[in-house]
Amino acid sequence: MNSIYEQVTNAIINQLEQGIVPWCKPWVCNGQILSYATGKQYSLLNRMLLAEPGEYASFLEVQKAGGRIRKGAKASRIYFCKPLVKELEVEKDGVITKEEKITFIFKAYCVFHISSTDLEPRWQREQKQESENGRNEEAEKIVLDYTNREKINLIHKADDIAFFSPSKNMVQLPPINMFKSSNSYYETLFHELGHSTGTPNRLNRFTDAPEPFGSASYSKEELVAEMVASFALAQLGLDTKTTHNSNAAYIKNWLDHIKGNSQLVISAAAKAEKAINYIWGGALKQNQGEA
Repeated sequence: MNSIYEQVTNAIINQLEQGIVPWCKPWVCNGQILSYATGKQYSLLNRMLLAEPGEYASFLEVQKAGGRIRKGAKASRIYFCKPLVKELEVEKDGVITKEEKITFIFKAYCVFHISSTDLEPRWQREQKQESENGRNEEAEKIVLDYTNREKINLIHKADDIAFFSPSKNMVQLPPINMFKSSNSYYETLFHELGHSTGTPNRLNRFTDAPEPFGSASYSKEELVAEMVASFALAQLGLDTKTTHNSNAAYIKNWLDHIKGNSQLVISAAAKAEKAINYIWGGALKQNQGEA
């Protein structure tokens, strides 16, 4: 039997091979994958694994609500995932540094989409659509609170580049009027803010030394930032018409990396969730379910 790491990885690979980028699904970006029992969003990992938008319930939760599961309905497998972080001392070139090693406690269980039962949805959330290039008040507040708290210099320049500089503690990107939509602007901004959480004085995912383009470490950090951007928009209720789903080279790149590392997706999702909570100042934890 495959390990849970392999089960999750195979599910993500299957979506990528069908041309679906699971961390960029439009319904994920509308925050529409919820627990029927609590109304809370599932973890980032489980939102990537569940195929349809809407509410999900376990067999026992359906029974408890007085409902029944329709004949022939198929369950989806999701995972309770709790990261355990252990600090290790590592010697490199005579210098001892501290590194984090992350392991996970897993429990798998099955849930049914609400349409597979005779129950009515309990939770309705307004979907915000792609808009003209105006500022989003809620997003601006999150960004301002975070950049002020962490003393990050946010710069807009009319250059064809967006990046985070650890040495300058600076995020630079084009002004909002250069983007195809305001939501695309926020997707790029939160991608770079996601990188900013990785510094040693924050979540310590990398050092000031830049990783070479295309390396395993570079790709892992890029996947974390991709997930941060997509799920930040999900939290804000903003959709984005990404071109990733039709970009064969983009999909092939992630297939190549993910197929060679069964822990990459799970590790990146855990780190992305931690990064989002860090950007939000920990305010998301009370609204996020465990699964």
